[in-house]
Parts: sequence; C-alpha cells; structure tokens
Amino acid sequence: MKPDLMDQLPRLQREAVESAGYRLTRWMAAREVLQARVTKGRMAGALGDFLTHWLALAPALEAVEELWLSFDHAQEQLKLGGGGTTLATSALEHALLHLPALRSFWSQELRQQHFAALRALVPQAWLLDPASVPPGAVIQGLGTVSWEQTQWRLGQDVEIQDSKGLVLKEWPPTLAAQDSILTLRKPAAVKLKARYVRNEKDQVVLSTIEEAAP
Repeated sequence: MKPDLMDQLPRLQREAVESAGYRLTRWMAAREVLQARVTKGRMAGALGDFLTHWLALAPALEAVEELWLSFDHAQEQLKLGGGGTTLATSALEHALLHLPALRSFWSQELRQQHFAALRALVPQAWLLDPASVPPGAVIQGLGTVSWEQTQWRLGQDVEIQDSKGLVLKEWPPTLAAQDSILTLRKPAAVKLKARYVRNEKDQVVLSTIEEAAP
C-alpha cells in the first residue's frame, strides 16, 4: 500500500476506501437475500412484480476470490468507479441499491451505517419505466416530476444504458421497453485502484492502493 496516497485523502474518504471491500461483501450477501425473497414470492404486490421484472434482467452475481475496486476522486467526492465484481460495475445493481422502495430492506440487511456508507459511495442510478410519477411527488435524487422533464433539465449530463451496459440515445423507446437505466455522467477524476484480501481473522481488509490510468 502507498501510505502517501492514502494520506492525500480526507479522513472520511480514507475510511470509505478502507471499508469498501468489506461493505461490498455485505452488499453481495444482502443482494442474495433479496433475490431469494423475490424468487419465493415473499415480496408481493406491485413491488414484487417490479422486482421480478428487473431482477430477471440483472447480470449474474459471481463470487470473486480476489476483490479489487476502482474509485473516481473528483471535486472532493469519492465514488465507486468499477471493479472485479458485478455489484461494482452494474448500473442496474446501483439503481436497486438506491431504490426508495427497498430502503427498509437494505437498512435491515446491511445495517443502517453500512447502507448509508454504500449509498454515499455508489453512483446513483434510476430504473426507467413508463409509470407516471404520482401527483405531488418527484423522482428522488433528480427533483423532476417526470422522465421527460429529466431529459429536458439535465440534457447531456445524463446517460441511458440498457441492462447489458449498451448506451442508448432515444428516450421514448427506452421507457416503453422497461429495460434501461439512467445514470449521471462522471466528471473528470483521479482514478484509484484498491485490492482487498482476507486476513487471518477472515476479515476483508485493504491490501494495496494505487493511482490508475484514466
């Protein structure tokens, strides 16, 4: 590990990097619980139907022997940029983590402290569907009352990709298809790459960190 590189980060960001590997393993375990509940029909009603649809589009979750993660550090913000696990790279998984209807589930499975830390670290994303936003409500995190208004207000600052990561251009077809995810474009950033290992106590800890090529 390069102590000088870690020392350049503010304390809260150093702690976020050090704990990210452990929190990703907790997220993986919680995500498997979510899959099991939906598969067994334990989430009924509109939410159950919604999750059944989107989980069927989600990429397979794979176990990794060596965990590595990349981070984007820009404008005093630290965000997860990718890594060697599906949770780190999938916009669909990011959207599920930020989904307001699942907040109580994640809080319970991850514990509130880890859930809050992951929400701060994982880039926000939104699952696109044709359902109208209820009167008086806004799309959380965007402050808009419809996807059309989001397109007009944010313009080139947003990107749409399908469940396989292919970038799309047209809004109306993506809403109708109900298989696309909205993300925010990333600002230019310093790239950090961290590797995590399990120590003698079977704890997931930071092993090395380095600055990576953009």
